[in-house]
Amino acid sequence: MNYERMTLKLQEALQESTSIAQKKDHSEVGTEHLLFAFLTQQDGIISPLVANIGVDANYLLTETENLLNKYPIVHGNASLTLSNELQKILAKSENAQNELKDEYLSCEHIFIAMAESDGAVGSLLKKLGIEGEYEGIGNCIVGYADGEFAQKPRKENRVYYVN
Repeated sequence: MNYERMTLKLQEALQESTSIAQKKDHSEVGTEHLLFAFLTQQDGIISPLVANIGVDANYLLTETENLLNKYPIVHGNASLTLSNELQKILAKSENAQNELKDEYLSCEHIFIAMAESDGAVGSLLKKLGIEGEYEGIGNCIVGYADGEFAQKPRKENRVYYVN
């Protein structure tokens, strides 16, 4: 993982997901931790994206918290690692980044990979109608206005509908 090739919002969310895992005495940072960080991030893009898809972000947050509560609690000095699922999602998110011709890996790329995953978060998102195909995510394009695609780097926190 190259943090220098990630947006600031993604870097913040990854740090927050680690903090959440530590506070809850979990031995690994999972996809659930990162989704929770995305949904609670101030001025983040994932909550508005979820709302544009037509899913209640607060409901998704509650369901994500329920998944977090299923994690085993570890006492003592356990080293914190990324779960295998989260490692796979981070690797797969580069596909979305490449499809969008983005220079930086962002929260949206990770969210797309989460929706494509077979784990608990992927199942939850699919149950709510959030699919992994980029156009399938509420037919939203995140970060580009029509025609801007190749001319400018994407801007964080902009959501546009596909007409």
